[in-house]
Order: sequence, then structure tokens, then C-alpha cells
Amino acid sequence: MNDHRLLAVTDVGLVTPLTSFLVVVCLCFLLCLATGIDNDTVSDFYAADRSFPALRGALALCGDYIPATAVLTPIGAVALGGYDGMIVAASASAALGILLVLAEPLRNTGRFTLGSILETRTTGNATRIAGTVLTLVVCVPLTVVQLTVAGDATAYVLGLEAPGAAQVCTVLIGLLIISFAAFGGMRGTSVIQTGKALLVFGVILVLTAVAADRFAWSFGTMMEGAAIGGGGADVFHAPGLLFGHTTTGTFELLSLCLTVSLGSAVVPPILMRVSASLNGPSARRAARHAVVMVTLFYGGVVLLGTAAAAVVGAQAIVADDPRGNSALFLLADSLDQEAGGRILFTVVACAVFVTVLATVAGLTLASAASLSHDIYACALRQGTVTDKQELAVARWAIMGLGTASVVLAVLLHEWSVLFLASFAAAVAASVILPALVYTLFWKDFSRLGLLWTLYGSLACCLLLQIFGPTVSGQPYSLLAEYDFHWFPLQNIALVTVPVGFLLGWVGSRLRPRTPTERAQHAEAETRMLTGVDRQ
Repeated sequence: MNDHRLLAVTDVGLVTPLTSFLVVVCLCFLLCLATGIDNDTVSDFYAADRSFPALRGALALCGDYIPATAVLTPIGAVALGGYDGMIVAASASAALGILLVLAEPLRNTGRFTLGSILETRTTGNATRIAGTVLTLVVCVPLTVVQLTVAGDATAYVLGLEAPGAAQVCTVLIGLLIISFAAFGGMRGTSVIQTGKALLVFGVILVLTAVAADRFAWSFGTMMEGAAIGGGGADVFHAPGLLFGHTTTGTFELLSLCLTVSLGSAVVPPILMRVSASLNGPSARRAARHAVVMVTLFYGGVVLLGTAAAAVVGAQAIVADDPRGNSALFLLADSLDQEAGGRILFTVVACAVFVTVLATVAGLTLASAASLSHDIYACALRQGTVTDKQELAVARWAIMGLGTASVVLAVLLHEWSVLFLASFAAAVAASVILPALVYTLFWKDFSRLGLLWTLYGSLACCLLLQIFGPTVSGQPYSLLAEYDFHWFPLQNIALVTVPVGFLLGWVGSRLRPRTPTERAQHAEAETRMLTGVDRQ
């Protein structure tokens, strides 16, 4: 978001978003303090004492599943990519269908970190350590991306064009988020996630209604306008606009759809959210409700992206931000100008602020839980620590991880963070998903198969991402001035997902389960059927 000329903010416009932002921040902080004041046990701090009913769990799941990038990026993708953007949005809406299958057995394990869930089938600390490594590999890059987007969006909304303004916004937002996660725990972040989900759904609904009214509720007319604004019907409504019509472009689109449909629903914060449900059936119902809500959300996203192409036009969006992340703001501003106010723009800004606060708080909490519970309490202290000691370590971990993420976001602010987002999403789809599926459903999955899946697939993701176009060889690359890439795809899941499943199968066949692992599987299977809680 480099050019603010299209959204030149007047004095009145500056006061309204800024005042609304401050009110939202104060409310969020008070809610975190009020709901997290009694977080004095491990189960309560990490999993809200497993007390969430289905509807509340569904809203919190939606909050975790919809980060700031899911609010801004898909609308821009539809506005600039037409048919391709709509396909990506449909893939994202289908992702929670995977969680619908996993939710009940996940909750019935009685565990709340990735490492502890994977340990249901093995012995020793290697699995918990591997789970922590994966949690950090996924959560830290996503946190940096969210903070970078937050800084850019905040400076954009407030009309701050001075050098370093976006970085200052990133630091301030990051400090707020650290406070939310450290004080609120699972209960506090859940309240914010629930409020965020309701606010985002409300904003999408209102904007969709206003945009539809702009075209007299004729979606055919809206599509015709989008085709005109997007370069013509033969371009906007045909595949190939995002990545081109080449074979590589086709594989790129397929790989991106595979990434968002397989990886989005198994990131560590969502696994923790499932563990907070009352029981297995409640977790399954929460996932079912969330599927419906997220499907409606992405339906609204497609309509808003189409409206942005029709009302604002692809050229104007690209001129303001080549990535299309400002499409939602530009659409709200255009609709506001027709109504003679700035209400829609201000509400959208508040929704984005709350989305960032809630998402990064959830990511930070998941990372800190893995460090404090899996590494400190279980691997290092062998379960001999008190709840007070573990929670103290968790809060210090939140502050340390949050500070490190803020520093990284500031340092990388002028760099392309596409590498981080692509890598984290690919790891979730290619490493975490195969490990969870095998752990929960395949009785012959062995310790060697698990470690091969975790570390082998992670190494494959790292290799292909480093030597792919997100790191070098393209104008959008992290190191745009160099070219050492040989793998053609930005999104690597088309290759790495099959590799992850294959490595788990091969490792389990090469070294079958030991008698101890068979006994553990029998115990885990009973627990997943009966839902007896363990940590």
C-alpha cells in the first residue's frame, strides 16, 4: 500500500478511524483482563478448562480461521484475478471440512499442543520437541506476516506517509497483542476471537448489502461491471488471470488451492481451539457450525471482490497497491463517497484492527504453550513443575516470542514476506496434516514414520521454498536482485503434500510398530473413542 492519494484522509477522516481504533483497543484490553483474571491453572490458561459449548466454539474457530490476510487478500484476489480468485476463495471455504473430520478425535485426545497430540502414539521427548519446532515454524512466520500487514494497513487507514510510519504502527500493535495474550490466555483470546468473528461477519454482510444495492440487487449487472473494470469478460471470467495461461500457471493455481484447502484448518491455534470444547461431540458440532459460517463469509468475499472490480476497477486497485490488499478499503471509501460519509470505511478499519489483534494473540499463545508445556514442563522437567511455574514460563515465552516477532516484522517491512506466508502454509498442509491424519486414523503408523513425516517433509518444504521464485528470480521475490531458483512454483504444496504422506508410509513400513507402540495405540484409540482428558 504505497500510494495513499486515492484515500487522502482529511482531518475529520483521520479523527474518526483513529478514535474508533482507540476505543476498540481499550475494549479488547478490558475484555482480556476481565475474562483472563482467573487464569491460574494450566488447563484454564491453555484450554479455558475445556468449557466452550458448540456455538461459542464455532465463533472462536471462525475467528482463528480468518486472519487479516483472509479479510484483505482474497477480496483483492477476486477483484484482480476474477475467476482464479473465486476458485481460491472456494478452496479456502472448503478447508474447514477437513477439521470437521478431525475435530472429535482431536478433542478426545485430551491434549492441547501439537507435540502432545502427536505423542499419543509414541514414547520419549522427540515427538514433543518436533511438535514444538513445527509450531514455531508455522506460527512465527504467520505472526510476522500479520504484523507487517497490520502496520501497513494501520498507516494506510490513518493516512500516515512519513518514512517509518508503518514500522511504528507495527511496534505499537505488537505490544498491544503481547499484552492481550499474556493476560488473557485462552479465555481472553477466545472472547476477542468471538467478537472479531461477529464484527467481521457483520461488516461483510453490511458491505455486501450496500454494494448489491449499488447495482439495484442485480448480481448480473455487478458481474458485467466487474468484467468491464477487470479488463473484459473474456479475461475476468476466464482462468489464467492470476498466474497466466501456461502449464506452470495452471499448476500454480492448483497448488495454491491445495495449500489453502489442506493447511488452513490444522495450524496450531486451531488445534488449541478444538481442545477447549466441552467434549468430542461438541467439538464436532462447533466445526460443523464453523463450516457453514466460513462458507457464507467467503461467499461474501467473492461478492465484495466482484463489487470492487466493478466500482473501483482493477487499474485503480493496482495503482494503489499492486498486491490488491487495499481493494476492501477502496470499495468502502467509494461506497462512502456515494453516501456522503465515512462510516463504512471506519467500520472496515476497526474490523481489520480487531482481526489482527485476535489472530496474532492466538498465534503467540499457541507458540508459547508449546514451549512452556512441551519443552519446559514435559521434556526438561519431566512433568514435575507446578501450574504456577509453568504459567510463569508461558507468559515469559509470550513476551519473548512477541517481541522477537515484532523485531522481525520491523526488519522485514520493506522486504517481500510472500516467502514466509507461502512456507508456513505449505508446512501446515504438508507436515502437520499428514502427521495428524496418520496419528488419529492409521493403526500401523510408527515412531519412525512420524519422525520421517515431521522432519523429512519439513526439509522438503524448506528446500523447494528456498529454491523457488518467492526467494529469488522474480520482482516479488525476497532477494529480487538474485536468481538461483530452479523450482518453478511459488506454492509448493502440490509436491510437498504427497511427499509428507509418502514419507510417513515408507518410514512406518521400514520400521513397524514396537510392542510398546502397539499398546500406546490401543490406549490412544480407547481415549479417542471415550474422550478421557489427558495433557
